[in-house]
Amino acid sequence: MGLFKRKQVSRFYILRNDDLVVYISNQGAELMSVKNVKNKTEYIWNGDPDYWNRRSPLLFPIVGELNGQVYRYKGKEYRMPRHGFARNMLFSKSVETEDQIWFALDSNEETKKMYPFDFHLAVRYRLRGKILEVRWVVTNRDSETMLFSIGGHPAFRCPLDKDHPQTDYYIGFDMEKRGNPKYHSLSRRGLYETKEYELPLEQGLYRFNRETFRKDTMIFEGQTTRVYLMRPNRHPYVTVTFAAPLFGIWSPPGKQAPFVCIEPWYGRCDREGFSGELDEKDWIQRLRPNEKFEAAYFVEFT
Repeated sequence: MGLFKRKQVSRFYILRNDDLVVYISNQGAELMSVKNVKNKTEYIWNGDPDYWNRRSPLLFPIVGELNGQVYRYKGKEYRMPRHGFARNMLFSKSVETEDQIWFALDSNEETKKMYPFDFHLAVRYRLRGKILEVRWVVTNRDSETMLFSIGGHPAFRCPLDKDHPQTDYYIGFDMEKRGNPKYHSLSRRGLYETKEYELPLEQGLYRFNRETFRKDTMIFEGQTTRVYLMRPNRHPYVTVTFAAPLFGIWSPPGKQAPFVCIEPWYGRCDREGFSGELDEKDWIQRLRPNEKFEAAYFVEFT
């Protein structure tokens, strides 16, 4: 055996059935493409850097921005970029079958500089008909209670064609209660604002306009577990179903970007002015030694 490990190289993996063909990269275990087999419609944003060079990054072990890009744990200060480090790391492929692929990431010397816990993170993509399941399994391999957040950030094309602008498209919610959904937004520093806004619906739908993403991400706490993107004829073409306690809706502010992100989260950015320890962070997840956290979201493409 040589003195040096062979450098890992990013590559694509494919899931395919009669309805969809799906491409996933081991770089960040990121979903790269979902295409309709019959009509060749591409549903996932193409990563054009003029707007946003990601497609569907995995957010771990934080979601969103830290106040000052730092957090404190047991009196020590750690620096971490927005959305954590998993999206920038190479995962190993652990299992591959006809309808599913598992990817894995383990804590290492590099992650320990930013995040002091020993962990195993597994990500599964499973294709069943027109539904793609994205599942996360986090295992605490540390002797301490592990503190973390995790979330998805899939970007869906909107509009789907050149004949209609985004302002002809709709987003819909399966609301637990009648009325308009409430949301919070982000400050210029990317931190959670306490001011609450209301998203005005008409017949249960919101029609996009040029001001929709003027203030960056819309953060919803609870209220629904299913969100739809709809064509101008009000027929859904993307349905995201989840059990996460929060979700975000985002497109780059002020760019009129041709995509919309629907993001299930177990955690979110720091609120403005937060300076506490990591265990005091809003929505932080806790995992005891040797325990596992498991969650999933499902996307139906039609």
